[in-house]
Amino acid sequence: MFRCAFYEKEITPPLGCHIPGYFNLRAGSDVKDRLYARAFVIENGKDTIAILSYDCCGIDKSLVKKITDRIEKYTGIPATNVLISATHTHTGIPRTSGYPADAEAMENQAGYHDLFVKLVADCVTLAHLRLQESTLSFGKGEVDGISFCRNYHMKNSTPRTNPPRMSPDIVGPAGETDNELPVLFVKDSAGQPTGAVVCFACHPDCVGGTEYSGDYISELSIQLKKVYGPDFVTVFLQGTSGNVNHFDVSKLEDEPEHYRKMGRMIAGELIKTAANATGLEDGSLISKQELFELKRSEISEEKIAEAQHAVDTIKEIPGVKIAADGTDPDQYLLAMSKKLLKFLKDTPETFLVPLQYIQIGDVKLYAFPGEIFSCFGKMVKEGAETDKCIVATMCGANVGYVPPRDMFYDTIYESRPGSNLLEREAGYKMAERLLAMGKE
Repeated sequence: MFRCAFYEKEITPPLGCHIPGYFNLRAGSDVKDRLYARAFVIENGKDTIAILSYDCCGIDKSLVKKITDRIEKYTGIPATNVLISATHTHTGIPRTSGYPADAEAMENQAGYHDLFVKLVADCVTLAHLRLQESTLSFGKGEVDGISFCRNYHMKNSTPRTNPPRMSPDIVGPAGETDNELPVLFVKDSAGQPTGAVVCFACHPDCVGGTEYSGDYISELSIQLKKVYGPDFVTVFLQGTSGNVNHFDVSKLEDEPEHYRKMGRMIAGELIKTAANATGLEDGSLISKQELFELKRSEISEEKIAEAQHAVDTIKEIPGVKIAADGTDPDQYLLAMSKKLLKFLKDTPETFLVPLQYIQIGDVKLYAFPGEIFSCFGKMVKEGAETDKCIVATMCGANVGYVPPRDMFYDTIYESRPGSNLLEREAGYKMAERLLAMGKE
């Protein structure tokens, strides 16, 4: 018999804080959707596991231990039994590292992260205090038409990230999406839905601008509360979406408030999936965490020299939009060159990356750090030996993009040094190790 509970707390920062997710600095000017931390806690009389997700572009490793220490102090749940994940919204809370902010933003967000640690950790504690007998079911839906591979084969035979929409030079996608929607659905002993753990693979990068928002995850939560009640909590895990976003290059632009359409479509599919979900077959709980060693991305002396030349010769133009879409190629080259040189200066030659495997009954959850390409999620699903499987990313640490070995080109944003931190075989090695953790 399982006892479960959910809890959510608002974590919207003050206005004026830096919003990570792009090259250009952005300061929060308004609140489009409130930002939240959401927690799910489950115990079976012997073991207890917590899954914590919050609206941020990435995981700050420096905060993970502070969060898990506070959780263990108040609940007794060990760090090895806590999964911490970022939704990866690009209009979320400020980061503590990796995204420099200006002096005004730093002043506005001073002290925020100390409060953030307490708020998100207490989200787990408050769920733990509310544990009640529950029934769990699992189902898997599919949402088509809202997520697209963002790398494309071009007529010049070189793949490219985010080519201009409706470009006649686009041949076809250089990769695939994962449209599955796995749902772990929970009801209390009276049959009332209390929450769900759900996973979908698409960059929450639909809103943009300077208003705080959880992107389509915010709308998903709003719609499910309308159906299941105001206390229903949606714990969202980002799927393998390192190469997946919402840009449909066959259309010139998105319709207004496109992210709301996405959230509503996912909510509609979740409701159908939950109605047909099947109960879990056993009452086991397992959580394993492991620090896995990987090498740093290899960079040729030629690339280093090219980056230094760009930094020495290209003058930075303040206020210019910097993006991989060709808007200003020189400023983009300068930004990426600075990123590469900083990467060489600040990055160790080997990484210890966190991997986590969780089993709830007969449902298996595999958790990657970083932004993993969809092919590795499918690799894990194929090797899991069960259809009751969730593959999540942005868990435990931020280790950059992880592309497959055949997608390392200068024209692929995710494989450029600074965006990609790890060796070319990293995705394969992590996927194989996660599968082994599930079988041991």
